[in-house]
Amino acid sequence: MATLTIAGLNIYPIKSCAGIALQSAALTDAGLAWDREWMIVREDNGKFISQREKSLLALIVPSLPAEALAAGQPLPPDAMLTVNAPGMPPLRVPMAPKPESEIRKVTVWEWTGAGADEGQEVADWFSRYLGQPCRLVRYLGSKSPPASQPKAGDEPLALVRNTEPEFALGYETRFSDGYPMLLVTRAALADLNSKLPEPLPMNRFRPNIEVAGADPWAEDGWRDMNVACSADGRTLRLTSVKPCSRCKVPTIDQATGQAGDEPLDTLSNIRTGKLLGWNKAQKTWTHAVFFGWNVVSRTPGVLAVGDVLTPVSKQTPAELTPAA
Repeated sequence: MATLTIAGLNIYPIKSCAGIALQSAALTDAGLAWDREWMIVREDNGKFISQREKSLLALIVPSLPAEALAAGQPLPPDAMLTVNAPGMPPLRVPMAPKPESEIRKVTVWEWTGAGADEGQEVADWFSRYLGQPCRLVRYLGSKSPPASQPKAGDEPLALVRNTEPEFALGYETRFSDGYPMLLVTRAALADLNSKLPEPLPMNRFRPNIEVAGADPWAEDGWRDMNVACSADGRTLRLTSVKPCSRCKVPTIDQATGQAGDEPLDTLSNIRTGKLLGWNKAQKTWTHAVFFGWNVVSRTPGVLAVGDVLTPVSKQTPAELTPAA
């Protein structure tokens, strides 16, 4: 078998906004450091806003200081997340959590919990750009609990967001759609592009980990994977827990914010649960289309471009069981 390597690492500091390509990334209990650390929510009810409703989110470009992009480097106390968007002045958000932040009740998909509000100036910037009242909130999670249990009125709010227990029991994720990391292979994209009227870039699929050297769709058969970490010589374990069903976001051009029909039309001819046989045990996957795999890990460490990845156990998608 050909040598498999990590060919790309990407994080998306603000959910549904542009990503940042990295040469190395720290793997934490909740995925890659700084990935989906922030999320834009509606001001009236705290529900998340994504490219599904506001495709112009694709044109919001976050950037991080060099210390944040170098895994293991301490952040200076004045480190800032910088945000740019067409027609807007640059926005700077402190990367250090603010103890005095207002705690808001926020919702992303099935989860409702606590988010730390980044303040009125930040909210005004995003509200102006998106044309509706909204707020920017930060994930709290298991590593940065506030001094006391946050509440919305008399209602206690969860700090930690866990993955679906049906597929990955007891794993934490931040404001991603459901799992801490998304793994794709470049061979899968090449095969898909060979069937499209026009090829699409990888950023349509918003992966965290890109793997080179695989055969097309070989990732469907990977369960546990070992990564030989060049940063410290350790071996890091990743586990694929659920194939990623795709919504309309891959149809949105990440450079313009304009939506089309592809790649969903083509994926519906080659990658539905029914065509892949995955609906025998998961009936709801019959008409869903799949590209990439959701991945979890309990092994902290540093991933780097060029690290060798070795599948060590096989996946049976129709009989998925929760990752231990």
